[in-house]
Amino acid sequence: MKAFDFRLQTKLDISVRQEDIARENLQASLQVRTEIARRLDQLADRVQEIESSIREQNQDTAAFSILVTRRQYLPLLQQRKTEVKEHLQEADTVVDSARSLLLERARETNTLEKLKQRQWQEYLKEAMHEEQKLIDELATSGHFRKNLHQV
Repeated sequence: MKAFDFRLQTKLDISVRQEDIARENLQASLQVRTEIARRLDQLADRVQEIESSIREQNQDTAAFSILVTRRQYLPLLQQRKTEVKEHLQEADTVVDSARSLLLERARETNTLEKLKQRQWQEYLKEAMHEEQKLIDELATSGHFRKNLHQV
């Protein structure tokens, strides 16, 4: 019997590689998203810190110029925070598309692997059938040879 040959093996190999690439792209997208979320958290902390220092300095009027500077800086930080939120939404979109691409690639790979497994099982069944047929032929010919020598 000839060796097992899955005729879609090349397609399966390509599909596995595409799935790996999609997984790597998803990881990279998640890292970018995590970095943007970290920057947003830092900006939010900085805004909160400046707002609390403005409240504290409102009670202490000794450093009026610092208070004015912080009040002017606060809208810039808020604007930057808004920009980073937009970047985060874009990163979420990229992550979602990378995740859906990975799911599509994984589905394709799984389908091909199931097909290969099914063909492998059919190959084994056929091989066992042929082996059994050969054993039966050997037993039959042995039986006839034995009966031929007795006659």
